[in-house]
Amino acid sequence: MTSFEQPDAGLLVEHLLPSLLDANHSLAQDAHERTLFFGELGTALEALRGRITVISTPQRGAQEDAQYPWLWRYVGHFTVGQASRAVQHAKLWAFHWKVGDAELIELHVSSTNLTMSAFKGQIQAGWQTVLPLGARPTVSTQKSWGALVPFLHALGDSAGSIASDRVQRLIALLGRVACPPEATFIASIPGGDSAARQLKQFEPSAIHLMTPTIGDWNDRTLAAWSKDAGVAPHQVHIKWISMRHPWAESTGWSLSTNANTTLTANGVHVESLPGDARLTKHHLDADARWSHAKLYLLRSRNKRRLLVTSANWSASAWGAGKTAPRNFELGVLFDSPWNDIERMGEPFEPPRTVPFCVEPTADDETSRSLEWAEATWDGKLIELRARSTNSAMRLDASISFVDKCAQQLTLSAGIATAPWIDAESTPVSVLFTQGDDSLEVDVIDLRSPTEFAKTPLPEVDPTLAVALREAFLLQRYGGPAEVAEAIPRLKANLRQGTVTPVAGYSVQAWNDARAGFHVVDQWRTALAKAQCDPMQLERIRLDGDALRALFARRGGPAASLVSQELSWRMEEDA
Repeated sequence: MTSFEQPDAGLLVEHLLPSLLDANHSLAQDAHERTLFFGELGTALEALRGRITVISTPQRGAQEDAQYPWLWRYVGHFTVGQASRAVQHAKLWAFHWKVGDAELIELHVSSTNLTMSAFKGQIQAGWQTVLPLGARPTVSTQKSWGALVPFLHALGDSAGSIASDRVQRLIALLGRVACPPEATFIASIPGGDSAARQLKQFEPSAIHLMTPTIGDWNDRTLAAWSKDAGVAPHQVHIKWISMRHPWAESTGWSLSTNANTTLTANGVHVESLPGDARLTKHHLDADARWSHAKLYLLRSRNKRRLLVTSANWSASAWGAGKTAPRNFELGVLFDSPWNDIERMGEPFEPPRTVPFCVEPTADDETSRSLEWAEATWDGKLIELRARSTNSAMRLDASISFVDKCAQQLTLSAGIATAPWIDAESTPVSVLFTQGDDSLEVDVIDLRSPTEFAKTPLPEVDPTLAVALREAFLLQRYGGPAEVAEAIPRLKANLRQGTVTPVAGYSVQAWNDARAGFHVVDQWRTALAKAQCDPMQLERIRLDGDALRALFARRGGPAASLVSQELSWRMEEDA
């Protein structure tokens, strides 16, 4: 998943991840249910370590005390700028699903950041597709995705080698299914060609657009963008808000007075968006949200195509002639009967309606030397890397740990290391400072599954952690789903050491054996599917060790048989 703004751990932990993982428990006020919620989420995320990746723009300055700092042990959070200056403004979500024997890829391209305000306080536009994957990738199939694949290559390279490896997995998946024929990806890559040139192939006769930010255009950049896109300035129609529009109360809509003057002087139609304009039937009069959507309607002859994108209308987002884009941006263009945006605009009529204009804040990017940083921990060593345009200036780092302790380091040639083996007090984040400039990054946890298993479950009483791990481990491999009922029993087992054996070969013992062997079968199936994935293979083998120990500790004829079966299967695999 990609985001411009820093990903909100509260949104991910409390809403998005439980939904994606189909969690059975909720973050309720009841202490017991909360324990189950965090136990289920923590064990599910542990099984997916290395598979959930977020890429965003670097965080300037120190972060505020955030909720759930432990989340970034499980979710890899990377930032762009490793090789050259870049802004990550795209909003791409890509999910790889396995449903039975079928594999699917689900893609979302939108204007939505990974923040609570993006979901609750803004109106967004997005495009989605779900496609079945073929057995093997092919070069021709991968090429069918057009601008998306070069965009992903560049995004991964900009976010560092670890992120690049993860993005390559997505690119490989795209080689297993053709791009939907109705969709064309429009992408901007920092330092690359003007993305507006990708629009010219559609021979637009007019472009109607609505974005909340309009760049500080001048005569030169406007003429260059128009030439790139294949439309004259007078064929461009901007839907904009007036000073009286409800969205003017937000801080999200931005057009400078100078840019407005330049646009109108060059014939661009700056049209007033009525206060009662509605984007969907769900957009009601009482809706206080403001539009963060970025929409471009391209008219060509008798055809209309809609571009849903992350790109505001600015040279930074699109590029213009020799001015290269500064941002990573991504959109999807497709045929659409929706033409409401074309009819929305009406002329501004001063003094009743005056365009909403605000002066831009000073851009101090040129004074910033610190452009990218990364922190990793493999269970033994914390490694810090940073890129600065001022190699002569001292570069310091402060490592923060889960117990609020801190460690100070000075980087040499953009690199520093510190030994650290304490699995109870994990490193959480690192603040890099150079003069008045600073960047804060989350630590990327690279520990092996075996080492990571030593980490306490988040937000869970340590006395319950073992019971929860075992209950959710069984559930993951088809065991009993009644975790809430299992916890008191498992706690009692831990105190007593074993369960009282069932006498003889009773019906209950037979049922227990069948259930146990079903868990073994599910584990073996998962093991077979993971043979080509070293990290997942180690994770599943570790689960096998834990299952064997669990059944051995339970005792009784059924559990003993299951434990022996697991031992034999693990010896075969070895």
